[in-house]
Amino acid sequence: MKVCLVTAEYAPQQGGVGDYTRELAAALRQRGVEAIVLTGGSAASEDASSPVPVQRRIGGWGWWLWRDLERALRVLAPDVVHIQYQAAAYGLHPAINLWPRFSPWRRATVVTFHDLKVPYLFPKAGPLRFRAVLELARAAARAIVTNAEDQATLALLLQRPPALIPIGSNIHPQPPPGYDRSARRAAAG
Repeated sequence: MKVCLVTAEYAPQQGGVGDYTRELAAALRQRGVEAIVLTGGSAASEDASSPVPVQRRIGGWGWWLWRDLERALRVLAPDVVHIQYQAAAYGLHPAINLWPRFSPWRRATVVTFHDLKVPYLFPKAGPLRFRAVLELARAAARAIVTNAEDQATLALLLQRPPALIPIGSNIHPQPPPGYDRSARRAAAG
């Protein structure tokens, strides 16, 4: 299986969504899934030692996103597109919200909502802003949320309640330099 993780935030940018996406892609790859990250930005500072392949084929997160995304997906040919959604990461633009509904892409699209903050549409858009978030959730084959509050909100509005997958720490514990676990345990008795 081939999964393309779409994220507007990825290293070297700082942010939790990018870190989460890297950890998810690495975990999928350890389980035999061919996971690829699709994002924007420059590859100049790409970490060559990263176990996760990164494709920087997105020129921006506005309406041209649709063109860039379609082109990239034709080349990458994933079985599943997994969007990592956080409105601020996409510049509060609604293009990613509407892409699954209007795209000719007909394979599974999964969306992880890192929050339910709304995109900016136009002045006085009011409730229409949340409808853009809801549209993304409804068009997805599966919606995932990271906290119980967002799950409760979307569960009332979707035919299929979203899956709740809390985000764990992306900091791997490391003992201090020179630490010897066996010696420490022997000393403790």
